[in-house]
Amino acid sequence: MEEQKDRDPSPVTTRRRRRRPSTSEEFPPLTVEGQKSPARPDSKAEQDFPSGWRKWGHKISYFGLSSAFRAYLFVGGVLAVLAFILYNESLIQEFEEEKKEQVGLYAALYAFAVSKLATTEQTGLIFREVIVNPRIDFPIIFTNYKGEITDWKGEGLPAVGDTSKVSMQVLRDLLEKMDGQHEPIPVEAFPDLLGLLYYEGANFIITNGSGDIAGWRGDDLPTANDTTTAALDRVREAVVQMASENEPHEFSVAAGTFSYLHGDEKHFFITDSSGKIVEWWGEDLPAKGNRSAGALAQVKKRMLQLDRKSEPYPFKIPSESLQYIHYGDSELVSRISWANFIVGGVLLVFSLVGYIGFRNIRRSEQRSIWVGMAKETAHQLGTPLSSLSGWLELIRHELVEAAAEDSCGRLQRVDQKVGEMQKDMQRLNQIALRFSQIGSVPEVEMGDIEKVLGETVNYFRSRGSQFGQCDINMFSRAVPPVPLNAELLSWAFENLFKNGMDAIGRQAGVINIRLDFLAERKLVQIVFQDNGCGIEPENVNRVFEPGFSTKKRGWGLGLAFVRRIIEEYHKGKISITHSVPGEGTTFEVLLPVA
Repeated sequence: MEEQKDRDPSPVTTRRRRRRPSTSEEFPPLTVEGQKSPARPDSKAEQDFPSGWRKWGHKISYFGLSSAFRAYLFVGGVLAVLAFILYNESLIQEFEEEKKEQVGLYAALYAFAVSKLATTEQTGLIFREVIVNPRIDFPIIFTNYKGEITDWKGEGLPAVGDTSKVSMQVLRDLLEKMDGQHEPIPVEAFPDLLGLLYYEGANFIITNGSGDIAGWRGDDLPTANDTTTAALDRVREAVVQMASENEPHEFSVAAGTFSYLHGDEKHFFITDSSGKIVEWWGEDLPAKGNRSAGALAQVKKRMLQLDRKSEPYPFKIPSESLQYIHYGDSELVSRISWANFIVGGVLLVFSLVGYIGFRNIRRSEQRSIWVGMAKETAHQLGTPLSSLSGWLELIRHELVEAAAEDSCGRLQRVDQKVGEMQKDMQRLNQIALRFSQIGSVPEVEMGDIEKVLGETVNYFRSRGSQFGQCDINMFSRAVPPVPLNAELLSWAFENLFKNGMDAIGRQAGVINIRLDFLAERKLVQIVFQDNGCGIEPENVNRVFEPGFSTKKRGWGLGLAFVRRIIEEYHKGKISITHSVPGEGTTFEVLLPVA
């Protein structure tokens, strides 16, 4: 030891780099009693690849499954699902078009079967194989030209012949729904319709063979667009009066199309939608059955002369045989139509899971970076801390030997300062040990939470001048032991203390800690309450996010580490139960008893 006395033990007083002692006999690493030195990997394999899974992770990353590649893979999956939805939609549209063609063919066959053109055998065959065929499963509702429901068949409809109010209301609701999906198909059993023309002077009224009014015009009649009940009653009265004075003219026009009436009070001409003359009456005109070229030319010339005086009147004869076929989707089409919604829901869930997975991948990568930094920090701190501990032990040894010659007590005061330095060295060793446990599965054992919390409180009380004028009050009740890791849990408590002291600043403040046992929930409750600056409402939900900080200096990792220590390592819960800007913040920590 004499040789060591001649050396300057302080490495600060020389510019030369002092060689680290190579033997444990000269400078044994100092470890505080009851403390473990920072953990270090036992081998290179353990240092590079902590587990087999990580080894495979490195191999996968080597083959190109980086975060960017995973993002591209996710986007590619979404595009593939979208392509499937579009393809499925095109198939549904094609299937619906085929169904529409099938209904159109059904309507055409039905119209042929009820017309005069079909023989008895043809009508029976069509009704047997098409009209009443049970294999045709799409719902069909028949209506007449007045819109009245006359018949129905198909799945989802009331029984045929059930004309109760409830059934008819159901049919009307379905009819409205069908017309919203598909345009009804008109079916006319007879190609030509009978019309009657009633006239008196310049007034005329057109009806069908049953007396249903098709149109009117005249000075003594209501306006053509007035279809009120009162107007129609006046027109019907005029029909009776005109029929008593003049025999109505009969004519035949094509069903389902508009025809036109030309003429004056002495001449009448009827043309179809293409302008072809169908019927005529009047003085100085060829006989009605004369359809020679000369006769038709004379009739057309006279009609064109009258058209210069008044516009032709368009009309459409109501057809008693006209029916409309309203149809809906079959059960198969309805089920297929739900496919897009199902696939859309799957895509939404897929996107949500992918987003969560991608976010977790990013967080995992960020976490692995911080874990690596923490372990490297612990590794780098371990060497100088061991060396400094050795130097402090040598200084204390020298002071003990020189204490006999100290008459003024100066060496005793120096020894006290060295003792405080050793306490801080113990603290640094503890911090290094904490950093070394990040990213590893910590050892958890039953312990006294009050003792861990009390040690943290005493440490901050003894160094209160370093953190400002802050009173720390602790209120506790008897609590049972809880599974804990003392090093990590004390670290979490320290961060909560520092967070409260930073919120209070250099002003006088109070931090209250309450330790309690919630017997009904089998939880130990620790409440940290300060009267600092508080947290803005929009930041309350972000304070535990890694990297978020409202301080000018800081990494925003303190509360993130606290949350991980409490919730991941100790299966507890931490939350902010109260925070008002300018009044303070209250943190609540809940730890399970078992």
